[in-house]
Amino acid sequence: MSPRRQTAGTMGIVAGIGLLILTFLFFTSGATPATFNDPGKALSFLKDSAGRLRMISYLAIITLATAIVFIAGLASVLHDKAPTRATAALYFGLVGMAGHTFAAFTYLFAHPWLVATAATDPVSAAHAYVAVNGLSMAMDSIGNFFVGLSTLMAGWAITATQSLGMALGWFGVLTGVVAGLAGLVPQVGALYMGSFVLPMVWLVWAGSALRKVA
Repeated sequence: MSPRRQTAGTMGIVAGIGLLILTFLFFTSGATPATFNDPGKALSFLKDSAGRLRMISYLAIITLATAIVFIAGLASVLHDKAPTRATAALYFGLVGMAGHTFAAFTYLFAHPWLVATAATDPVSAAHAYVAVNGLSMAMDSIGNFFVGLSTLMAGWAITATQSLGMALGWFGVLTGVVAGLAGLVPQVGALYMGSFVLPMVWLVWAGSALRKVA
């Protein structure tokens, strides 16, 4: 089974817009890498920004859900002419979405618990934060790596079949490489930013292309 191409394209555009809003909300929150690397600063930030972070978490979950429909639709379009790469794009994408979704639910439920614990036992909360933060970072890295592989496979399939436009295909290859590397070396600032900016363009562009094909 596969979604209608027009619906999948629309979901890609919605996911791209959602990622844009997410990026804006996160990077205007005042958080820095140093904030999250220091348990005391992080717990204070989580307490002061609880409402914004909850909104970001819900938006992330909605964005990921729509992106899954987009990936399924894109893989379906590419499957006839590039079955292996389309299958890889689908399953790599689902693994990546699972990683990001796990991290989003961690932010949604684990962080409020840490803040509540810090009010009565700050030492335990600080220790727990280190573990929770490490796990959520690992899940986001898994998400970036496998979404990168998925986008790379999709871009490669598009360039090989010329089904949705060569420019889109090569952009998908570039986006996939950057996102995949961001998953392996998240401490590199340029790759980290690229893993936000390039995928939002990819989602909107590829979503629009799917709608035209439909």
